[in-house]
Amino acid sequence: MKRDARLAKLSWDHHHGLVMALRISRELPEATDEQASALYSDLLSFWAAGLLPHFRVEQECLLARLVGYVGVDSAAVRGTTEDHLEMEALVVTMRDSSNIAQRRAALALFGEALKTHIRWEESVLFELTQDRLASVELDALGADIEAAIPEVQPARANWQ
Repeated sequence: MKRDARLAKLSWDHHHGLVMALRISRELPEATDEQASALYSDLLSFWAAGLLPHFRVEQECLLARLVGYVGVDSAAVRGTTEDHLEMEALVVTMRDSSNIAQRRAALALFGEALKTHIRWEESVLFELTQDRLASVELDALGADIEAAIPEVQPARANWQ
């Protein structure tokens, strides 16, 4: 199914998220402690400026509308919420740990979780949203997305 234009900004955010996940998977394994710290710092900036606003819009706008059609206990609603909480917990683990090995491990898990989550949302959640929501609801969702999600700069692509 073609992506509805009213969800395009969320998909564009997903592109940025996949770039960050790719950076993590490519850079982290061979990174020095200093390089790993810089990558972690980049992730925290991206988290605050891009992912948190994105998660909030998905929870408060998209899922809040979709739950009326699929129920609060649906796999789509539960899966999205659980994925968001898992990634938030990994960020907290990274923030709380001063141990570089623990931070590296959490960063690697975060990158993989982000990639898997984005691919699932694009193929399942957004398709379900487009299929179930009426056009007027998609219009309102699109307006909410436009108002709530700031323009995010792409994650730096500086791998060697």
